[in-house]
This record gives sequence, structure tokens and C-alpha cells, in this order.
Amino acid sequence: MVGAYGVRARPGAPVATPLEWDEVGKRKLRPDRYTIRNLFRRLGQREDPWRQIGRHAVSVEAGANRLAELVEVEKTQG
Repeated sequence: MVGAYGVRARPGAPVATPLEWDEVGKRKLRPDRYTIRNLFRRLGQREDPWRQIGRHAVSVEAGANRLAELVEVEKTQG
């Protein structure tokens, strides 16, 4: 798995780029379509699909605490 906007260690430095649903089936779409050289042009043409990800972010600690709670519930009910 590669995080959004992660530069992959491949020739041409392709960037893992979030897409809109209408882009997914396009013929021009290839794994090396967006690179560190052209990504900012793309972002100038379309809004970043991840622009509001911070609103939905949860800290790793909060996620770990919730997981621990669920494990305890499973132990007592399981």
C-alpha cells in the first residue's frame, strides 16, 4: 500500500495520486501517469480529492484505544 501523494521508487518518480471516480475508467490512466514533474499541474486543474481529509482524521492513539476497547468487549462476550 502506498499513501496518497507518495512518490514511488520507480523510473520517472510516479506519484500515488488520489482520483475522482470519473477518472478511474479513462484510457489515459496508467500507474505512471502522474509524476513529481506534472502533479502540480494536475492539482491546478482539479481540486484535490483529499483536501478535507483532516476533518476526518483520527489519531493513531485514538484508533488503538478503540481497538483495545473492542478486544475487551469480545473477551467478555466471547
